[in-house]
Amino acid sequence: MTTKTYVAFPSSDDLHQTTDGFIRRMARGARSAEPETVEKIMRTFVEEALEVFFLKPAAMAGLGSGQMRLIRVACDTIAKATGLVVGRSARKMDLAQSQAAARYMDDIRFQSNNGDIWYVAFPIDEVLAEKGRQARRLADEGRETEARDALIAYLREMTEVALDWYFEKPVALLHFGPILRKVAAVGIDTTRRASFGVIGKVIPKLERQQLLHSVHYYCGMQRTF
Repeated sequence: MTTKTYVAFPSSDDLHQTTDGFIRRMARGARSAEPETVEKIMRTFVEEALEVFFLKPAAMAGLGSGQMRLIRVACDTIAKATGLVVGRSARKMDLAQSQAAARYMDDIRFQSNNGDIWYVAFPIDEVLAEKGRQARRLADEGRETEARDALIAYLREMTEVALDWYFEKPVALLHFGPILRKVAAVGIDTTRRASFGVIGKVIPKLERQQLLHSVHYYCGMQRTF
């Protein structure tokens, strides 16, 4: 059986149950779109992604108040930008688009081997996966400057892949009109700039122990399915 490397995080029970119900209804021949359900799924997903990719690792690394404030501002910026996209697009989705969205959601979720955890995940190629592992090795060896540079490069590239799978591919799949595509493009660009801002301002200032916590956390998100 062929496996791939993914960047994954466990979905909450609320996110899983809402998504699973939506996927099942769409697969069983739903007769109407569910814009409210789609909007709830996407808003919950964004909240959990921001927690997992930004707030949780920052708290675990014990960042100072200034750095935490920068990260919270970035999270608020991303939440507002993506919230606008989600709100405007979900309300305009027809049944065919809802069904396509459900199939896509099903494609990016995976169940743990023992069946008790559902993950939201996007694939990364082996070259990128190795960049993350290399950053971890450098940090473990005490080569802090090289490890910081490697972690920055890994996170920037991983961000681009995440934006592609979480936003750009769904937007293309749903064939939105020019206005919604423009709104989505602005939201994606805002998310990219906010994410890169955090990476570029926070990672270079990490102390050794904070760096170790961070690099092991992000590498720990790599899973094979």
